[in-house]
Amino acid sequence: MVNKSNEATLYLYDEIGFWGINAQEFVTNLNAVDADTIHLRVDSIGGDVFAARAIQTALKQHKAKIIVHIDGLAASAASFIAMAGDEIEMTDGGFMMIHKAMSFVDIFGYFNCDDCTKLTEDMGKEQERLDKVDDSIANDYAKRAGKTLEETKQWMADESWFTAQEALDLGLIDRVYTGEVVENTYDLSVFNRVPDKLKEREKNVTKREIERILRDAGCSQTVAKAILAKGWEGTRRDVAPEQQREVVTPKRKKDRIAELLTRAEIIAPTMRDEQ
Repeated sequence: MVNKSNEATLYLYDEIGFWGINAQEFVTNLNAVDADTIHLRVDSIGGDVFAARAIQTALKQHKAKIIVHIDGLAASAASFIAMAGDEIEMTDGGFMMIHKAMSFVDIFGYFNCDDCTKLTEDMGKEQERLDKVDDSIANDYAKRAGKTLEETKQWMADESWFTAQEALDLGLIDRVYTGEVVENTYDLSVFNRVPDKLKEREKNVTKREIERILRDAGCSQTVAKAILAKGWEGTRRDVAPEQQREVVTPKRKKDRIAELLTRAEIIAPTMRDEQ
């Protein structure tokens, strides 16, 4: 956070939730700001939708005028956080991406008929939850752009990547500014329609991002760091003996990906250090 006279600047330069920006910490810092104007600078792939909603709500409720600056990428949950701004501007060369809400579904394993029935019921409940989340987010875009809910829901269904000028033309932002585009590296592989300009960033995956993948697969933070300890030049034999039990016993049941990942010899030819 940067304070300047009666203005303050907050940065949303990471994934939201998970191992990135903690919503509780962000909101605590935000509420501690006593300024007439808050500049929120954004370059984020998005993240946890409920953490993002908490951040957006806190921004809306703050007494200060909120000016959002999209310095590079405002994707997924970060795009609807941006809708909290009293003013929104995007750098020429930046992108805003909106899409339908997604959940991680772990269905690998062996299931009997009872398991399948329960899985089907759970999937039905998850679908209902995602529909409600989509309606809520689409409403944010509709209010900002002066569009119908049906129009903004279609944008989401299409996984729309808007340039600064496109976002301006649609009414999602107020102006475009000229400045150096922030180009943090994110794993965009979960999305289907990533612009070619952004695909180049995916080629430089940081160790921190790979650590997140390992933890998603069931490894503990200790084990994930141990696997990465030698720059991906080692194998599971590099993990200390006291950590072997964690390596071969993934946290989530029936997770074949975690089992294969942690039992295999993992070797990557080159990795760059996280900047």
